[in-house]
Amino acid sequence: MDKLTWILVTLGLSLYGQLIMKWRAGFHGVAVGEDSRVAYLVGMLLDPWVLSGLGGAFLASITYMLAIEKLGLAYAYPLMAISFVLVPLGAMFFFGERIPMLQVAGLILIVTGVTFSAMSS
Repeated sequence: MDKLTWILVTLGLSLYGQLIMKWRAGFHGVAVGEDSRVAYLVGMLLDPWVLSGLGGAFLASITYMLAIEKLGLAYAYPLMAISFVLVPLGAMFFFGERIPMLQVAGLILIVTGVTFSAMSS
């Protein structure tokens, strides 16, 4: 497998886990009170979709280990910052969340920084 493919798989699995958690959190919603928070957490932890999201996060950890073996930490870790761009874009696309202009500027800065980091290695 290509070295960068491991990073892309890691990013994809991380994105999957985050979006699944958000999606299912809407089904289990948190009500007011300590008991309802416990019920929310139990509901989330027993939800098969949430478990698949947690599994995705676990698999992302494994693929990241494979990535740093081939790429080195100084190169691979900055590439993981792309998840800070992909997750908000996924939230906007799938959940209709708004991304304020100041956040858009921040996301552009992240992409710029990752690009500079990748070009320097």
